[in-house]
Amino acid sequence: MPVIGAAIADSYWGKYKTVLVGLSISLAGMVVVTTSATLPSLRPPPCEHGACCAPATLTQRLVFFAGIYLCAVGTGGAKAIIVSFGAEQFDDDDSGKSAAEREWKASYFSWYYGVGNLAVVTSGTLLVWVEEEVSWGIGYGVCAALVAAAVAGLAATAPVYRIVPPVGSPLKGACQVLVALAHKANVRVPDDAAELYEEVRAKTPLLEEVRAKAPLIEPAREQLEHTDQFRFLDKAAVVTGADLEDASPWRLCTVTQVEELKILLRLIPIWLTSAVYFVANSQAQTTFVQQGAMTDSRIAGGAFSVPAASLTSIQTVFVVASIALYTRGVAAAARRFLGRAEALTPLQLMGFGHGAVAAAVALAACAEARRLASVRAGAAPMGIAWLLPQYVVMAVSDASLSVGQLEFFYDQAPETMRGASTAFYFLSDSIGNLLSSQLVTLVSSVTAAGGRKGWFPPDMDDGHLDYYFLLLVGITALNFALFVYLAKNYMPKRIR
Repeated sequence: MPVIGAAIADSYWGKYKTVLVGLSISLAGMVVVTTSATLPSLRPPPCEHGACCAPATLTQRLVFFAGIYLCAVGTGGAKAIIVSFGAEQFDDDDSGKSAAEREWKASYFSWYYGVGNLAVVTSGTLLVWVEEEVSWGIGYGVCAALVAAAVAGLAATAPVYRIVPPVGSPLKGACQVLVALAHKANVRVPDDAAELYEEVRAKTPLLEEVRAKAPLIEPAREQLEHTDQFRFLDKAAVVTGADLEDASPWRLCTVTQVEELKILLRLIPIWLTSAVYFVANSQAQTTFVQQGAMTDSRIAGGAFSVPAASLTSIQTVFVVASIALYTRGVAAAARRFLGRAEALTPLQLMGFGHGAVAAAVALAACAEARRLASVRAGAAPMGIAWLLPQYVVMAVSDASLSVGQLEFFYDQAPETMRGASTAFYFLSDSIGNLLSSQLVTLVSSVTAAGGRKGWFPPDMDDGHLDYYFLLLVGITALNFALFVYLAKNYMPKRIR
């Protein structure tokens, strides 16, 4: 849904309307779910002690799942657009914006991700307690009230936002370049890039003043400078005799259109490394939890017990803490030392995240090897506190890569793909989780071939989860090396 929502925002509705409609759909879904959990006629009767529970009727299931899917469609469609809509409120004119505004924008993505994780912790602890101990209806009602407040607040504050209308479909522009390239496959690219076609747009003081006073007026679309990379694509901007007779956008494209496609080709390899990153990152919610379930959950001399599943909430807390520490401490000191708005560039943040995730999985491999050694030696189970370092390092890695990727893709994406750029983050997360499950299936089948127990037997004490973690260390290390190569050779977007 983030990809679909981004396409609608970039092509038709704009970001503000897409967010407002998405949250409204989500509100409708929460109202349906709350009603389903509250009205006796829309839920199965309570289970009686010692008796079988009555199953839900078809109507009850339809109502409940209708609400769930409305939430998925609404929230999923709006979640990526909220990120880019917030970033859009900052002045993108590098020549005019103040140093303070550059600093605010640099920290915006950090605070967005930190607040989002804080909300996850709240919902996973406080709201879950309300639903379990008080009432599911009240818990869902609180969620519905919060979404209603968000919708009302967004609608009421519309006049204060910079609302930029959609600039066109990014897919259409890319297709036009490819079609024009096919028409001109045998055309020679001129040595002088000035001979390529580009629209001439003059900026007058009067027009700029009108745009400043009317936030809904269509802004001048950014024009990109020509780059020598992927020069074969420049054929789409070569003016031929046929173009002078029929200047169709499907036969003749501007340099800006060609450069937008080049940017997309540069971003895809970096995006793919993020998908591989999330293969390792997803272990915090899967194999790390399995590992924790095989340890002694007592800490502080047995005074407290930490369920293995709650370790993911602890990781989320460390994500928020690391973002606050970076934004308020490390970044501020680095800005003063380096004398620039950015403490670390987005690519540097992403690189730190790639390196840290390999370290986190390596720590998990060491902890698992220690746990298996103690089990096979007949010693007492290893304490769950031994898993804390891998969760802390994974949290720092998660914060670094996620914040860096959101900022990098927003800044580097073509203007027609600002909404889709932040959707790439959620898409890489989804693909990484999918690849992780497929990798587990593959490793399990290969290692268990020939009647062997394999790395993932029913009893994990007989398996080798440590070997699986070492495999992930190798994958993430290679992925890190590839990212470093791509980052060092990346050609950033240049605006005229």
